[in-house]
Amino acid sequence: MKNFIKEFKYLNSNAPTSTKVIYGIIAGLLLLTMVKKLVVQPFTGVMIGILIFSVMLHEIAHGLAAYKNGDPTAKNAGRLTLNPIKHLDPLGTLLPIFLIATGATFVIGWAKPVPVNYRNLRDKKWGVFQVSVAGVLTNFILAFIGATMFKFMGPFLYEMNLIAAVSYLIRINLVLGIFNLIPIPPLDGSKVVSSLGSYRVKEIFYSMESYGFYIIIALAWFGLLWDIINPVYQLAVKLLNAYIN
Repeated sequence: MKNFIKEFKYLNSNAPTSTKVIYGIIAGLLLLTMVKKLVVQPFTGVMIGILIFSVMLHEIAHGLAAYKNGDPTAKNAGRLTLNPIKHLDPLGTLLPIFLIATGATFVIGWAKPVPVNYRNLRDKKWGVFQVSVAGVLTNFILAFIGATMFKFMGPFLYEMNLIAAVSYLIRINLVLGIFNLIPIPPLDGSKVVSSLGSYRVKEIFYSMESYGFYIIIALAWFGLLWDIINPVYQLAVKLLNAYIN
């Protein structure tokens, strides 16, 4: 956590005083809200832990896929580790904590993207595809593991009061996986489509990189992001329910 705070300070060292004051006020309000939420609903802490664990494994998967395909950048940067501090992104961590603490119906978060040098990949086309899809596959595998736990360990989960935790593991990883498959930069879906597409397709996604994030924010703001995710999410839930039963 010390390194996380140091990095956050470094990233905002040149920010105006007014911006730092606003950050301080937001952090204070977030802390108060979080403490209150944890006192009233201790399960909130479990949700945050599962979310951080899931986005961390998502990023590690990207790094491992890159390493497997000839790029050691993530490994050399110390990002192929299960130490969560190495992967925490300030905004990507604070935003979901705030959303969970305020009882938002839609929660999303992210870790620091692992560094990948695509020039090092042995196979430029399939290497990029494998690196891009690795994180999403990891999220779907985590959801499937949760479903498998329900299928074979249902009574044990009930006795240990783990039903809610495993249910959340499934839900959040389905959402993370589907969300990241949306073909808008910088999401993984854009890189998946780009890696398989023509040069023209690559140019289109490259030109979108500077404002893709704002498109995602706008979709979320107008409530359209969940409309995109939900049909695929509902289908995935039905498939997992059929597997469990």
